[in-house]
Amino acid sequence: MSLTVKENKYYRGDKLQSIEYVTEFIDNNNDGVMYYMDAETGMYTDYGYCIDELQCYTNDWRKVAEDCCKRYGCELVGEELKATAEDALVQTMLAIYAWIEFRDWLYYDQIEEKRGIMHDKGE
Repeated sequence: MSLTVKENKYYRGDKLQSIEYVTEFIDNNNDGVMYYMDAETGMYTDYGYCIDELQCYTNDWRKVAEDCCKRYGCELVGEELKATAEDALVQTMLAIYAWIEFRDWLYYDQIEEKRGIMHDKGE
């Protein structure tokens, strides 16, 4: 099974600059998740799009990103996610988008547990 459904190649003159990979995954805005391969370095990157979105939802974006990177084998370089393997990059991106989408639920449950309020998570 392929992660991508479409790829677009970008050139400067005759030289390949990057390849954009379009997936069927969606982010927290229902936009398609895309990632890139930098032709010069061979690294996979999000070119900062994922972190840009994350910064809209938390001031602790670096901690969230670093935790996800550590878990899934990605690097945070400035405000850009980078990985040698495309699956590590995509899994990191999906974890960050899921954190954005479900952050209110996660924090709500943490606050309730600290106060000793326990209930069925299905309610």
